[in-house]
Amino acid sequence: MSVKKGKGISFRHQIENQDRLSVIISVQQDEKTIRKLIKQVERLVPKEILIIIDGSQDLSVDLILNSSSYARTCYIYSFPLGEELWRSIGAKEATGDVWLFLDGDTVISAEELMSFVGACYRGIDIALRKESPLTQAGTISLAKAFMNSLIDQEQLGVSSMSDLPLAMTQKAALRIGLDHLVTPPLAHVIAIEKGLRVEAVHQTKEEGLAKQRISNSHNWIKESTCLGDHLEAVAYWSDVNKTDSEMENR
Repeated sequence: MSVKKGKGISFRHQIENQDRLSVIISVQQDEKTIRKLIKQVERLVPKEILIIIDGSQDLSVDLILNSSSYARTCYIYSFPLGEELWRSIGAKEATGDVWLFLDGDTVISAEELMSFVGACYRGIDIALRKESPLTQAGTISLAKAFMNSLIDQEQLGVSSMSDLPLAMTQKAALRIGLDHLVTPPLAHVIAIEKGLRVEAVHQTKEEGLAKQRISNSHNWIKESTCLGDHLEAVAYWSDVNKTDSEMENR
């Protein structure tokens, strides 16, 4: 694949991306945004683009398959997979040593996406999106803040592996366990427990958020699932610390 120099992505980064970067995108009813997002992703000149399409009933599939000739791999499921299963599916197929996870409903410029990827190139294991408590008010925000406080990561505030964009190294993902990526709060806690370097690196300017598919009932289910995931993460952390304490007392 020949490298085409983009406006804001340095030639050095394009070369590095071509050798190292896997972009993994979740798509569900994203016909209004997916072409714009893919255009930005292609400007990164990644090694591969992996797209997991689950349960889309709109034109997302057609738009993805016909939008350009850039190499990509699509995994198409005719039914919804669940909130975060796509992360594990993409991770198990990715061949790069840095992975960038994206949601097809949100368009973010290549330059901003490079902030996450570049952080991993510089030695960060997991690069999170910076979040302000003012932009994430509510129960989920409180759960994220509580969890970060519990694991002595107050500097992360409400930033979490639950939020996208998210970049991480393959090495970090393997240490966490690819199956654990299905539960982002648990993956987040395991990363800290394993001593991985987790940092909030960039607050994005997003375009799109065009999904209109989420009803109030779906929102409630999604929030309940997220809270359950945080409880699972807290339970894991408590068990780890209990075991460590028991070992010290022997």
